[in-house]
Amino acid sequence: MDILGQVEDRRGTARNKVLKSGVAVTVDGTRREACVIDNLSNTGALLFVEQPDQLPGELVLVIDGESNKRPAHVVRRDKSSVAISFVTRQAAETTDNGWVFPPDHEEG
Repeated sequence: MDILGQVEDRRGTARNKVLKSGVAVTVDGTRREACVIDNLSNTGALLFVEQPDQLPGELVLVIDGESNKRPAHVVRRDKSSVAISFVTRQAAETTDNGWVFPPDHEEG
């Protein structure tokens, strides 16, 4: 927290305010949860869902109107929302399954 008692934003990239609908899907595709995407960046998003505690720690985000499937993991939950971080291709160690990955960041 900063000196005004506000939570400090520790994200590496700024998120853009959007209001899009989408679906959070379990990695195995067995469960789908409708969501509203409140903000979005190359590295993550904030999702509003009816039952945040019911979403698994690993999921795939599908944004309405886009063919992209973005694998992600949950980094924070509260009563109405879930903050997710998109998984990089290197971390997912996956073949071409239609998922879209953010760029892998090299530390230097």
